[in-house]
Amino acid sequence: MSTINVTVKWGKKKFEAVELDKSAPVDLFKAQLFALTNVPVERQKIMGVKGGTVKDGADWEALGVKQGQVLMLMGSAEAVPEAPAEKTIFVEDMPAVDVAALTASKNPGGLTNLGNTCYLNSSLQVMIRIPEVSLALQKYAGTGGESEKALLFAMRELVGELERSNATQEVRPFKFVSVFRQNFPMFAQQAEGGRGFVQQDAQECWSTLVTNVLAQRLKLPDGGAPSDLDNASPPLLPHQQELRDNLGDALFGVEKVTRYACAEAGGEEPYEKREKDTVLKCHINEKTAHLYTAVEASLSESIEKHSAALGREALFDKTEQIARLPPYLAVNFVRFQYRKDTEKRAKILRPISFPDVLDVRNLCTKELQANIASHNNRLEEARDKAAADKAAADKAAADKAAAAAAPADTGEHTLAGAAALAAKPAEPTPMETEGAGSSGEADRSKAVEEIHAEAARPGPVLN
Repeated sequence: MSTINVTVKWGKKKFEAVELDKSAPVDLFKAQLFALTNVPVERQKIMGVKGGTVKDGADWEALGVKQGQVLMLMGSAEAVPEAPAEKTIFVEDMPAVDVAALTASKNPGGLTNLGNTCYLNSSLQVMIRIPEVSLALQKYAGTGGESEKALLFAMRELVGELERSNATQEVRPFKFVSVFRQNFPMFAQQAEGGRGFVQQDAQECWSTLVTNVLAQRLKLPDGGAPSDLDNASPPLLPHQQELRDNLGDALFGVEKVTRYACAEAGGEEPYEKREKDTVLKCHINEKTAHLYTAVEASLSESIEKHSAALGREALFDKTEQIARLPPYLAVNFVRFQYRKDTEKRAKILRPISFPDVLDVRNLCTKELQANIASHNNRLEEARDKAAADKAAADKAAADKAAAAAAPADTGEHTLAGAAALAAKPAEPTPMETEGAGSSGEADRSKAVEEIHAEAARPGPVLN
């Protein structure tokens, strides 16, 4: 029998029927005694066995401890800490409403999860923080079909609710979710057995909002004009070949110069073309650790596509350079990959680090790099000029304050200065020392008289 009961005597106290597992280490029994007596493990000395004291690495079986044996515990207990005068209330024990009220002034309102709608909530929470999106929704006049108008009006109402709310009360987006599912049935799929809606991917939802809502129905508002996109095919953005003048492309559009080179013999010559996207993809594998390196690697890959020269699918090396960076750059962590062995999509849970500021200049074309460098130089010159202007203004203010604090130059000061000069004996020159004698004294007397005469003249008049 590996577990027995022993009696432990500690000072005037006796603890009976204390379980002792003879197969367990001594530290476990000491932990039990600490719970009973509050004597720290490092202070405990257990006696009453063969050899006197129980060592930390001892074997209970070898010590011959038996059922009902009496053991002695030596050691002083730690003082029991006093209970706080005011009861501590933990956030975990507080109602959700009270917790939200504590930070209501800092945190914005949230969206209720209406049954697997977290993907939609997260996409909306990001999008409504973009001022141009909120402004375009406010200036939407209501052109288009009934379903389109219902979606944009519901989105505008939801944005308004969130802007007016705070963390004390969440917003329930029933109307928008319903209209969104009506416009995009793929997000209205039911779970097996009709048990609610299935979970969806946030990236697919974000892409739908950008390409099918913002890019097809809205544009950047110009002054007081409506933001409705009247033309199904708006003009190109300035200096672009693929991106159009709609809200989705203007805010999130990335235009790239893509080079295709056939990797098989007999294929066509390498060629370049312009392509657009609304996100930068960050493919993740077992070597991925940082966002920048993952994005850089994702711009070079091998793909299969149709070869006109070979008349079949062929392997191509595809390399991309960024020709246009948007005001808001969206990056997609591609965490799902298709596994051929299981024939299912698998999620990659590898953590990826990313900086507060993502510098992608080295991933851009030479033309865009030059434009960015020129823009940065102008910003630096503007900052230097602002700093110089501020320094000059501070110096002028300091000089003005010093001038205001300086004493006024009055006639009294002139008289006082003259009197001080008269009282100070003149220092003799080498020639006077050699023998000027009485003539030197006469010259000094004459100089003093001239000083008094000068001092007697009226001083300047101060207004």
